[in-house]
Amino acid sequence: MDADRPFLVLLSTLEEGETHREMVGGPKDLDLDPKRLLLEGPVILRGTFYRRGPRIEVQGTLTGRTTASCDKCLEPVEIRVDTPFRIFAERRESRDHRPVEEVREDDVGIVYHDGRFLDLTEEVRQEFLVQIPWHVRCKDDCLGLCPRCGVDRNRVACDCFTR
Repeated sequence: MDADRPFLVLLSTLEEGETHREMVGGPKDLDLDPKRLLLEGPVILRGTFYRRGPRIEVQGTLTGRTTASCDKCLEPVEIRVDTPFRIFAERRESRDHRPVEEVREDDVGIVYHDGRFLDLTEEVRQEFLVQIPWHVRCKDDCLGLCPRCGVDRNRVACDCFTR
């Protein structure tokens, strides 16, 4: 296992049948920009790998925590990711001879390996990012910032619009 690439699986370490793994990575491993998304701890994939020859199925759970800013008041909001993870993989040459980029666009849900390594990095990254809400709110009834004076209306009652 490559310590620099925690979501890279050496296929010779997967026995035929069922193998359990825990894979732990951080923002650098997933190419996440800390200015846009701040991880609070690792991203963890706990999974069961089912191998039958060159075909592999991974079923498990992807967990992690991140902090984002509320869209209305800019307060930090902790977001917990805890989602099912499932991927099917097979040897690329057995299915298709197109360039990797072209194959990836067409075959959603199928990952290809070279017979030696199975790299789950991009699938873990994408699944983690998909779980982050598009609009982050600290609470459903957040009042946001006053457009005139800029105070957080959840904390301070301004009278900018009562005059």
